[in-house]
Amino acid sequence: MAFAIFKQSMLAYMQNQNGIKDSKDFAKKITQEYDMCIKRGLQIANNVPIQKGNTSLMEQLVNIACMTALSKQKGLHTFGDDIGKAVLGYWTGATLQLMPPLIPAGPVPQAIVNISSTVALCTSPGTWTPMGPNPPTDDSGMFLDMLIAGMLTHSLTPQFMYTTVSLYPGPTGPTPGPGVVLGTGFTIPAAGPSAPATPDGLTSSFLGRVVSALVDVVSNLVMSPAQVELAKLEKAEADAVANDTSLPASGRGSAREYSKLKSSEISSGKINAAAVELSDEELEAIEENTPDKYKCEVGTRIVAIAKRDIGILEYGTPPGLNYGGFPGGAQLNKRGRIDDMFDNVGLDNQEKVRRKGSGYYWCAAAVATWWQEAGLETPSGGASCDNWMSWGKSKGYWSSEPKIGAAILYGKPSDAHHIGIVAAVTASGGVISIEGNTSGTKPIERNGCGVFQKVPPRYLGFVIPPSCV
Repeated sequence: MAFAIFKQSMLAYMQNQNGIKDSKDFAKKITQEYDMCIKRGLQIANNVPIQKGNTSLMEQLVNIACMTALSKQKGLHTFGDDIGKAVLGYWTGATLQLMPPLIPAGPVPQAIVNISSTVALCTSPGTWTPMGPNPPTDDSGMFLDMLIAGMLTHSLTPQFMYTTVSLYPGPTGPTPGPGVVLGTGFTIPAAGPSAPATPDGLTSSFLGRVVSALVDVVSNLVMSPAQVELAKLEKAEADAVANDTSLPASGRGSAREYSKLKSSEISSGKINAAAVELSDEELEAIEENTPDKYKCEVGTRIVAIAKRDIGILEYGTPPGLNYGGFPGGAQLNKRGRIDDMFDNVGLDNQEKVRRKGSGYYWCAAAVATWWQEAGLETPSGGASCDNWMSWGKSKGYWSSEPKIGAAILYGKPSDAHHIGIVAAVTASGGVISIEGNTSGTKPIERNGCGVFQKVPPRYLGFVIPPSCV
């Protein structure tokens, strides 16, 4: 899928000669498309996406390749292999996203699991298999097929290194320590000789590429063995809160729901929704193209409020202690936005922090806050997903179809266990959500440590804002 989009976009560009200004313009275009393509892939074995490629070096080397090819008016040329050198340039000094390497064992046999990575980089750009000299051609599709074949072959060769914080057995229990994990290869969905159409009948437009990227993201939901083990730890932590009779019933209830969420993930081997990182431009493009039947004026206000919280993190992330929450993911050991959210559902989060060292589970408190700040009523006991579902049904707000700003619920018909809000809807009805107490694309894999954008492949239903029913 990713290289299919690359091919479509480059074909449209190359076959419109009036739109190509000069070699620098071509170099910028192919670098941008290759970068977007690679960002839809993952490092083989560890399932880690790239953070940043060396786009400036690739662009310079493509421009040199163009100038070299243009200087050879006749005869054979090595344009494809010269672009191959630019591909190697992209991987020179590239970095991967800092997140737990998703592998079942640690860097040495004694390790239990990797908690997070502190450095993740490309140590070797790999090798380019020569395509050999070729005669000039005006068949853009044939040239791109050859180039993509070379790019796919190359993608198996870059080498990577992660320095990690891992858990090791100790005399008093698991002990964190440093380690090193090595990896080779990067996997990217391929394109056949004829690139398929993008979802929703879109052409190779900006929006079409964004929606196609979402399809790629949501197809990757299977948990690794390490993720399953972490989910078991998280479930045990939630169970301890749920069974603590010294805590208020609503706080214990949110812990029970979080435990059920983890149980669902463990039994199915899949996460509820895939994390996705969209730029403001990308999310706005999808919002603007949301079909009218999914739009809702007050829902737009809800989304605007929720957007301001994207990226806030619990203090101590990872693993996260359910309190704090400041713009830009700042880690401050004090009352923050998350604690304010609990005020809106009648819970004193900081009181629990003082007594127990951590706060309550807060996905529903986040949704209640976003709705209330948009001027809407929310259910009594709004820290509970079950309360949201039963309230929505009793009020006539429950729906199987989304609306912008609606609360989206996960779980079973009689047992909701997680909640977010609908941020955008694609033409085919696919949902992009904003959720609190969830994991994202950065170094956050356990214990739902912040507010992030998600793409859910399945859900229980929606509580629609009253004026949008």
